[in-house]
Amino acid sequence: MPERSLEGQRAIVTGGSSGIGAAIALKFADHGASVWAAGGRDEAGLQRTIEACARSGVKASGGCCDLSRAGRAADIVREGVEFLGGLDILVNCAGTRCHKDFLEFTDDEVDLLFEVNAKAAFIASREAARVMVPQGGGRILMIGSIHGEIGMPGNALYCTTKASMHNLTRALAVELGPSGVRVNCLIPGTTLSGRVQKIHDARPGYAESKLPRIPVRRFAEAEEMADLAAFMVSKENDFMNGALVTSDGGTTAM
Repeated sequence: MPERSLEGQRAIVTGGSSGIGAAIALKFADHGASVWAAGGRDEAGLQRTIEACARSGVKASGGCCDLSRAGRAADIVREGVEFLGGLDILVNCAGTRCHKDFLEFTDDEVDLLFEVNAKAAFIASREAARVMVPQGGGRILMIGSIHGEIGMPGNALYCTTKASMHNLTRALAVELGPSGVRVNCLIPGTTLSGRVQKIHDARPGYAESKLPRIPVRRFAEAEEMADLAAFMVSKENDFMNGALVTSDGGTTAM
């Protein structure tokens, strides 16, 4: 991709406190986009993301938002649009997960994952489209998961909510495409982040047990997903719409 390929673009990135979301915000800023980053409870992490974005010479700010009430996603978009003076790119990266046996999930856990992973992405995309359609274009990028495409024991709830995001991508691409709004989904495999590392640390041997199911025999780095995300929303990739792009080291090819 050309340097500063997102010059002058205005982007909102949810899940911006850490991991893939933070890496995407930094990559967009590095390519010249102004950024409004939204995080969860990690205010310090979000501030580090914002400060790093600003060092790229772009306009950058953001705020923490509890998406356990999915309606707050509309506030994220409205605040971001006000700060940025418009909107060209929305990245729905905020997410949460809950690992346990299917029979053990509580109603509260079901509600939480659907609020954060499914409903918040739907509402944020709706609010973004209300800005993008009148202006004749924009890009919405969902950050899904291979577990929205394949099953995994102990992960039924996360799998279900991510599958919702994948099909939302297809539906919006068909409906909004004629208005110039492109909607795509990046589907990462296991990507090293603070949260993933905590999961691995809490379950001795778990990380090692996953590697044989990844043909390249390693986990992804967040920066690799950010590179792909930047390409997916770039003008060089303008014809892609409704695509679910998998970057998983070959896991789903097995």
